[in-house]
Amino acid sequence: MKIKIHRIVVLLFCLVTSMSFSQDLTKKNDKKLAKANAQYENFSFFKAGKLYEQLVKKGYKSAEIYGRLGDTYFFNADYVKALPWYTKMMEESASNPPEYYHRYSVCLRANDQYKQGLEIMSAFYEKAGNKEQAQNWTPDVFFKAVELQSNRYNDLGDAGINSASSDFGSALVPNEEAIQQALEIAKIEKREKARIIRENAEKRRREDNNKLGAKGEFLNKNKNAANSKDPAKTAEIDKIQNPESAIKPIVKLPKYSDVIYATAKDSGIFASKHSWNDKPFLKLYTAQIDEQGKLRNEKKLSGEINSKFHQSTPVLTSNGLTMYFTRLVPYNETKKKTGGKPISHLKIFQAQKVNNKWVNVRELPAPINLAGTSSAHPALSPDNSELYFVSNRKKQISDTDLYVVERKKGGGFAFTAASLGEEINTYGRETFPFVDDSGILYFSSDGHPGLGGLDVFAAAKDSNGKYAVVNAGEPINSVSDDFAYAIDSDSKRGFFSSNRKGGKGEDDLYQFLETKSIVFPFKLNPIYSGTVKDSLSGEILPEVEIIIFNELNEKIKTVTSDASGKYSLDLPPLKNYSFEFNKKGYATERVFVDGLKISEKKEIPVTLFNELSVIVDDKVVTLNEGDNLTDKLKLSPIYFDYGGYTIRKSSKLELDKIINLMKTRPSIAIEVRSHTDSRGKDDYNMRLSKNRAKTTMDYIVLEGGIRRDRVWGDGYGETQLINNCSNGVKCTEKEHELNRRSEFIMVIKEPKN
Repeated sequence: MKIKIHRIVVLLFCLVTSMSFSQDLTKKNDKKLAKANAQYENFSFFKAGKLYEQLVKKGYKSAEIYGRLGDTYFFNADYVKALPWYTKMMEESASNPPEYYHRYSVCLRANDQYKQGLEIMSAFYEKAGNKEQAQNWTPDVFFKAVELQSNRYNDLGDAGINSASSDFGSALVPNEEAIQQALEIAKIEKREKARIIRENAEKRRREDNNKLGAKGEFLNKNKNAANSKDPAKTAEIDKIQNPESAIKPIVKLPKYSDVIYATAKDSGIFASKHSWNDKPFLKLYTAQIDEQGKLRNEKKLSGEINSKFHQSTPVLTSNGLTMYFTRLVPYNETKKKTGGKPISHLKIFQAQKVNNKWVNVRELPAPINLAGTSSAHPALSPDNSELYFVSNRKKQISDTDLYVVERKKGGGFAFTAASLGEEINTYGRETFPFVDDSGILYFSSDGHPGLGGLDVFAAAKDSNGKYAVVNAGEPINSVSDDFAYAIDSDSKRGFFSSNRKGGKGEDDLYQFLETKSIVFPFKLNPIYSGTVKDSLSGEILPEVEIIIFNELNEKIKTVTSDASGKYSLDLPPLKNYSFEFNKKGYATERVFVDGLKISEKKEIPVTLFNELSVIVDDKVVTLNEGDNLTDKLKLSPIYFDYGGYTIRKSSKLELDKIINLMKTRPSIAIEVRSHTDSRGKDDYNMRLSKNRAKTTMDYIVLEGGIRRDRVWGDGYGETQLINNCSNGVKCTEKEHELNRRSEFIMVIKEPKN
């Protein structure tokens, strides 16, 4: 197995102050041994390993030397060469520092000796009194857990831009066009929320004023707008009455267009090399993601981002304008700042994108970077409010832990960073965090039960706020180091890095397509629930249709309230939704809901406005399908002049009442039936009545702003007289006038889906 350059970044230089061994090594008066120890303590593992091997050939035998010799390979991910030295160490001494049982187990598993490697860690935790961890490391439990998560991927293969050097740690770069689209969607959603708030407020007012006014008119503050001939106002009224027209479905653009990754391919023959592994330094490159998920058109990142030392593992804010990344701070600069031992450290830096170049590079302050320690591998939460990173602070052994710090809206950070705790951090190395759009934390570790080397793990908090950690399974994980996992939650495509056999270089980038979601011992999706009631009576409403829309106004789910008016459903986390409540005879209610975190719960109680109840003369009147609204609402009849179809001015006031009723009750439609008296020829009366029906419908639609599909009708001539004033019968003008009428037959429309 090749020595891997990413190890310099993975281990953050594993700042071991000592191995807690006896002082035998330093007491021996041997210059070569002292030189080997000095190289080891300065983390020059390549040179230290050569010197220790020479000492062993000369006959030096001790657990300490074997352990350090194993370390020189282990810290460069050469688990094949590390294993025999750790084996000798275990054979030489029955009492070794605890971290060596972990390293020995890693090497055994990386060399296909799974069972033995697992049993060593199980026995170690059993001896330490941690029975739960001991159980997790037993072969039966481990292999069942891995099998549960395995075979969830297709299209796993070379990402397309790997070189003979080391290529790893891809960061997803936001698509600039998708960012602009997201901003537009946010504006539309904001306007729609404001509209819904106004509409709901108006509904509440209508519930309080749901009666005829003193002059027999329905109270409606928007009456003037309703009667306006202004096309703009009519369009706005139509939008209010038809929420589905307010947000048009949008074809969503790919969220990510490129990646940024680290590579050593351009270092050249005379490139500077690091003493840790005698390998060239890393630079940041960018590459485009094609439709098949492969990378192409790679080029070095422009601006001030690439120094002559290591830089790697970037992460970008959702607007694509700020980057956090890892950079090596040389030992001479560290010594100037701290006055301490000349040790190189990894630090997290920030850069800004200006005119397509990365500039204004600066080192982040405490609590992210601390003097005398290393911090690396930044990751951001989906809303950019938290920064995750790796550090070796507060560690007495050579491993790293994951931390998180609050990120403020202006780009600053809180004064303290918190460890992710023992549920995440172990005796081993936790590194390379990534948080997907749903809030699942992915990271690599060799301290949790794995297949060998670094494995990719996923973690999520349950309803009690406790992390559950699961192995991501095969083929993402292998006996080699697998790390720097990143996935686009929309397309389910992503990338990870590995030094597995068959690659082109020392570390390689791999693409994948996730076909099944990772499994946790609890449901990840937050739960939305509530009870639907009648706003006037307070009675529960069963069989209410609830349609859920995503931020693009796409229907994604439909449920129905049960016999108790209750509903409950789960939806993917950290996404905004709108809930539309529909029931025949009730006004549609639309509620916007901000996204919830994994396993959260939210109750959304809803009251629906009963469109079939209205107060007339201080009495509650229930409207039914087929009712003539003229009679039910005690309106004056709509009359026409003899032989004409122009609406009388007095009749317009009555039509306005019909219009206002329809505006406050979108589920009500009407059938207009126009009639004539018996005077005149039958065919003339039929044409006259049809014209009167059309005139009435035009007034309701054009003057009232009611949708055309809610008004229809016809003329019936003299075929439906309401008295005996038929042909040849002598009647008074008043009696004939009763037949020159329009009726408004109520129809209840099903809610629009």
